[in-house]
Amino acid sequence: MQSKNKVTTMSKSLSKFITTNPKSFLFIFVVALIFSLFNLDNFKLDASSDSLVLESDDDLKYYREVNSDYSSSDFLIVIFDPQEDLFSKKTVVQVREMVTVFENINGVESVLSYLDAPLLFSPKMSMSELVDNLRTIEDEGADKDLARMEFKNSPLYTELLTDKETNYTAMQLILANNPEYDAAINKRYEILDLINSDQYSPDVHDLALEAVNEDIKLLNAQASIERDTLIEDTRQAMNEFRNSGDIYLGGTAMIASDMISFIKSDLQYFALGVLVMFVVTLSIIFKKLRWVTMPLVSSALIALFVIGFLGWMDWRVTVVSSNFISLLLIISISLTIHLIVRYQELYEINASATRQELVAMTITQMLKPCFYTALTTIIAFASLGVSEIKPVMDFGKMMVAGIFFAFLFSFILFPIFMLLFTSEKGKESRDFSRGVTVIFSSLTEKLGNYITLIAIVLFSISLYGINQLTVENRFIDYFKPSTEIYKGMDLLDTRLGGTAPLDIVINAPSDWNIQEEDNFDDDFGFEDDEFQNGYWWNTISLDRLEAIHDYIDSLPEIGKVLSVASGIKVARELKDGEPLSELDLALVKNMLPEDIKENLLSSYISQDENQVRISARVIESAEGLNRNELLEEISTNLENEYGLTKDQFRLTGLAVLYNNMLQSLFDSQIGTIVIVFTIIFLMFLILFRSFYLSIIGIIPNLLAASVVLGTMGLFGIPLDIMTITVAAISVGMAVDNTIHYIHRFKKEFANSGNYKNSMHNSHRTIGRAMFYTSLTIILGFLVFATSNFNPSVYFGFFVSLAMVMALLGALTLLPQLILYFKPLGKEKITGD
Repeated sequence: MQSKNKVTTMSKSLSKFITTNPKSFLFIFVVALIFSLFNLDNFKLDASSDSLVLESDDDLKYYREVNSDYSSSDFLIVIFDPQEDLFSKKTVVQVREMVTVFENINGVESVLSYLDAPLLFSPKMSMSELVDNLRTIEDEGADKDLARMEFKNSPLYTELLTDKETNYTAMQLILANNPEYDAAINKRYEILDLINSDQYSPDVHDLALEAVNEDIKLLNAQASIERDTLIEDTRQAMNEFRNSGDIYLGGTAMIASDMISFIKSDLQYFALGVLVMFVVTLSIIFKKLRWVTMPLVSSALIALFVIGFLGWMDWRVTVVSSNFISLLLIISISLTIHLIVRYQELYEINASATRQELVAMTITQMLKPCFYTALTTIIAFASLGVSEIKPVMDFGKMMVAGIFFAFLFSFILFPIFMLLFTSEKGKESRDFSRGVTVIFSSLTEKLGNYITLIAIVLFSISLYGINQLTVENRFIDYFKPSTEIYKGMDLLDTRLGGTAPLDIVINAPSDWNIQEEDNFDDDFGFEDDEFQNGYWWNTISLDRLEAIHDYIDSLPEIGKVLSVASGIKVARELKDGEPLSELDLALVKNMLPEDIKENLLSSYISQDENQVRISARVIESAEGLNRNELLEEISTNLENEYGLTKDQFRLTGLAVLYNNMLQSLFDSQIGTIVIVFTIIFLMFLILFRSFYLSIIGIIPNLLAASVVLGTMGLFGIPLDIMTITVAAISVGMAVDNTIHYIHRFKKEFANSGNYKNSMHNSHRTIGRAMFYTSLTIILGFLVFATSNFNPSVYFGFFVSLAMVMALLGALTLLPQLILYFKPLGKEKITGD
């Protein structure tokens, strides 16, 4: 009791201090706002590929090593569907013009097209003859009909340079590497290795790691600008040829660039849409100009300050945190609405009090519940820190800071507006006996048992839905079918061999000894400095590799597959299907031109020939794609069916990195929910000082979170980088209603000693504020449905659903549980 009185005294002292010095607080806020405005230019977006992977993932390090070993580069794909035949002279000339234009784009290292592909079967000849008679479809005398058949059937070209029907062609724009960035990444790995070793020196290595991370951040920022410019230049170049046929752009660089454009659009239009929604909602609710403008101006100033603060801290917005401005506006307005509604209630029962006294009483009475509601929301966002995914962690960090400032400045700006920028109090009278919330109290009193039964049924169905929940497995589903990203990915998947790269790197057995192999090449007088005889370059090992190649190619989720076996298949066809001899292998390795050797060998086998690489692409639009199951199936079969040991092979590529992120999402979802509910329950114990009341308070919020996750599971909507945050955020925001209601119910019960009267009075008063704030939040989040980024659409819908369930739970299930269990003690006995 003494502690409670102490908190009340502190609240009164603070409210008195603020209301007696509004000009001083206005000055402090203006100074802080000006400081923040100077940092607005530092507010930046981060759409680098690093923001969508687990930096601590060992597979990421291996992926970078493989790319370096095999000189792999990022690329764009331009898909062209010409109006005329693909092999007509006019189309060939058009494609050559396109290649020339693309090669001149800054940042494009080279362009690979079907014009550059050597014709190996047009006409067919022996390997020895082929060496001196290679030609392309641009050469005079090239047989276009034979070339068409070759591109339709070649294991090298089909679904890579043309589709199987030879209607489409794909031009691969190889992008220039950034050696400075690669060097910085390698330096970071070196420092991390030292940190994990006995040579670790905190003073030296921690500072070095901080410095190199800063360099990488700057390089990423510069690379993002250059990439966006490259994409824009490529699209402008494509526009020159749209009269010649349909043309599409694909590739991971384009996806990253377009995603950042979605973020910029969402930041602008979501905030604007939320603002319009707030104006309409507040106008309907309060019907007075000052009650509409005050929350809007207050939230806008808070958002402006926080944006500048983020710029000062160099915390960058990513795909996940693109909606933080709208979230901040919603939370800020909700706090202000609670203050306004309480002010109106106090005016109703204290009509003779001065405006300063009413403002002081409002702050005194709302400080404690609003502090705990803000704290629970902060905890919900802070729980995102258990994720290993950097943008999810950064989103939580940004929102923690944003909510802190929203709470702080809401309680500063409200008295400033009321005491300095509004006229003397006018008529604020309202009839608190009428309204939607009163209907809920009547329903709870009359149909309480049915409410409990419905809650149990909903919870049971939700548990079934949660068991059906999966992580997102089709990247294409992030986007709407009308977007270029979707069209390009769909075309790549259905016509040109898939989207997401997947590599299988296979080493020689650990017990293999090079001395056991015959140096066959030397016996025939062939020498090559680039290749040495290793485990894989012999007929027996290549047959084994080809079997693995064919298995990967047979999987329905896999599109185009390339490896050394692809070249071996071509060589066998040149011999009319006869098996290759060791001499044939020597001819292939030593007599092929360098450019063909580069494409057929160097990209898929190491210099010592003890490691091979199978390069495949995953079909992202494949129905029922489960990336994790696919990767596990491949690993299991490589061991059980093809005799490889676990340490002999490794799967890598963007498909693996993305899958690792998805699996981390699922694990972190469990972690965040457990943390949120545990901490909120402990807070309830501190705030309500009752174990039973704390249990009762958790139940409606547990139901809201269960319904959201259960609905996602029932409708087959998977967890992704956006929806992973829904449950924790929803609980953090929805629990505000529980805190406000129980806090008010306890006060009403202390006055009346009657549970039903306390319920009706709570619904008439704090129930109104809960209804208004929840309605504002629900409508605000529904604005997200207009996004072109599907995870944002789902995020908005499911947070709105959570708020609906939380409001209904707080106005029906929560009071029903209080009436049934009577956790506040026995009712007072009153006379007739």
